[in-house]
Amino acid sequence: MVDLYRLAEELNIDDIAVCHAERFGDVEELLLKDQKLGIYPPFVETDIKRRVCPEETLPGASSFIVILEHYEPAIYKKREGRYGNIAPSACGEDYHRRVREKLNRLMDALDTMDPEGQRMAYVDNSPFSEKHVAERAGLGRIMKNGLFYSRKFGSRCFIGLILTNRPPKFYGMEPRQDFKDPWFDKCRQCSACQKLCPGKALTDKGMNSYRCVSYLTQKKEELTLEESKNMGRQIYGCDVCQKVCPLNEPVPYGYETGEEVSLDDILAMTNKQFKLTYQKTAAGWRGKKQFQKNAEIILKNISEK
Repeated sequence: MVDLYRLAEELNIDDIAVCHAERFGDVEELLLKDQKLGIYPPFVETDIKRRVCPEETLPGASSFIVILEHYEPAIYKKREGRYGNIAPSACGEDYHRRVREKLNRLMDALDTMDPEGQRMAYVDNSPFSEKHVAERAGLGRIMKNGLFYSRKFGSRCFIGLILTNRPPKFYGMEPRQDFKDPWFDKCRQCSACQKLCPGKALTDKGMNSYRCVSYLTQKKEELTLEESKNMGRQIYGCDVCQKVCPLNEPVPYGYETGEEVSLDDILAMTNKQFKLTYQKTAAGWRGKKQFQKNAEIILKNISEK
């Protein structure tokens, strides 16, 4: 038996839990419903069977180990001018590297303790819905804005997964029970994220990913006039639904979350400058041309105010 709690403490992992790896019937129901409506979420596995059945990825899959890594959003004082915004989750070092490092160290420890076990690690690149796995593990809940919320950290956390052929009890942890906490019930009475979402992507029926500003900042195709206006000042990502959420730490009045960037610098930057400044961030994968395309859209938005 492996003591995961002890390992997590030694490896400075913010939170950890296990859950079974049976079929995700609830996710399958949602995906089939979207499929009937002709909705196919961007940047995810398109094979529904792979998305909901872990055995398709790892024969004999029995459990998931789920880790959470918390982050504090950077803030800056708002001002007018030729400036854009990069959402906090995409600022600084790429979170994929940060979580992957923790997972690699955990995998190494588990391989030493259990060399016969089979394990596969993922950071935002699995065929599964990571937030549904974390919810099954009892680490938190999925809220109105479609994001996973930890009771400890709110929505300001990243998820890492390890799929394994060992049962949950092998890791010395009992699967957590679903949260029965009035803290989460606040979401039911609140509609701030729905009212203030720039793209009107959040509705009572669910989320339309293709209206989400975070998606629009990554979209390669030409944007419609409405989509361009909805982007506001966003160079990459969007943080509105997290910023206005009362379940997260409040942001001081007059301040914005994320990183302020000069639009003139973005438009003038060379490939080398982009590589040095942004390639190491979570926003870098979309490339310099996407940044410059978005900067031009923002300048137009500013001029039309």
